[in-house]
Amino acid sequence: MLMLARVGVRPVFHAPLGAWTHACGARIPLRVQRYSRKPLISCHDDTPAEVPPNLPFKVKPKQPRASPDVPVEQKPAASSVKQAITPYIKLTKPNLTILVTLSCICSYAISPLSVSLPQLIALTAGTALCSGAANAINMGREPEFDRKMPRTVGRPVVRGQVTPTQAFQFAAVTGATGVTMLALGVNPIVASLGFINIVLYSWIYTSLKRKHIINTWVGALVGAIPPLMGWAASSSLYHPAAWCLAGLLYAWQFPHFNALSHNIASQYKDAGYVMTAAENPRMNARVALRYSLWMFPLCFGLSWWGVTDWVFPFDSAIVNGWMAYHAFKFWQQQKANYPKNATQGPSPQGVALANAHAKNLFWCSVWHLPVILILAMIHKKGQWDRLWEYCGLGEKKEKQLL
Repeated sequence: MLMLARVGVRPVFHAPLGAWTHACGARIPLRVQRYSRKPLISCHDDTPAEVPPNLPFKVKPKQPRASPDVPVEQKPAASSVKQAITPYIKLTKPNLTILVTLSCICSYAISPLSVSLPQLIALTAGTALCSGAANAINMGREPEFDRKMPRTVGRPVVRGQVTPTQAFQFAAVTGATGVTMLALGVNPIVASLGFINIVLYSWIYTSLKRKHIINTWVGALVGAIPPLMGWAASSSLYHPAAWCLAGLLYAWQFPHFNALSHNIASQYKDAGYVMTAAENPRMNARVALRYSLWMFPLCFGLSWWGVTDWVFPFDSAIVNGWMAYHAFKFWQQQKANYPKNATQGPSPQGVALANAHAKNLFWCSVWHLPVILILAMIHKKGQWDRLWEYCGLGEKKEKQLL
């Protein structure tokens, strides 16, 4: 600064820009402008400040805050309503209910006779309500057992969010509504199947879980009824393909659940449940393999009885073979872990391998069922005739025949 003054250059400090500039002229003392420390816009003042006119962006003055004497606004009512509804939604086991409903809808789509949108809506809502009612009764009956398992300890009845009586009342309302919707919106046969499934799952299966391993076979019947409901909504249950489709869902339950229960067999046993995975591990794997193999003839039956085309048995065989392979590996390892007349238990390495194979089988079964149902809908007989006619291929074929 002193050197600039000696050569006759006037330094001037522009405080708002924070930089030095130079201009030629007489030598004068350096002056620095002082600025007020008061902010232009107050962040804590209750009165709105004046907005400077030279700001390059739009500023909206903040409105005065409410007086401290005014009580703080409570949480919106929507939040409390959500907290009240959430435990009841959990009572329905949403994931299981969605799977049951989708199997019913897919069967409805695969059935050979015509379908309608109002009937489909009534079928979907009624089936979901019936499934939710059965699951709510199941939870209301088992809180003391569910409390002993890490898998079920978070259920609403166990946590005290809902009492068993409230669970039963909720099940009565949803179950009655679901059966009524099926009776009025679909037909009495479907409504009867929905009611039977509620009783079968919530009372018979739930009671057998603590008495005998046959509960798994009864639970598989529960999974086989929704496809019959979807089929009966538009077609006759005398059609053999209806029972092929129900058999497909029945057989799928075993590789799926037996693989799931294997890795938590000790939890089931400690909670007082009698499951094949804990009582007879070798039989548990053998049953999973047996019903995995049943998938091949059941898929073939859908084509044999004229519901799907003849491509379906071949591409479904790829998916069925994938699950059968994992079921075979699971059974092979359990057979080595538990040989006949064994004097000692399996080695830690054998247990680890069986756990890995069971896990692979479980995740394979999760993907297997939706893929098979989608393939059956894609290969439904006559599904593509309308598309060929729209593209003109059907007309050409008719002209050639003439």
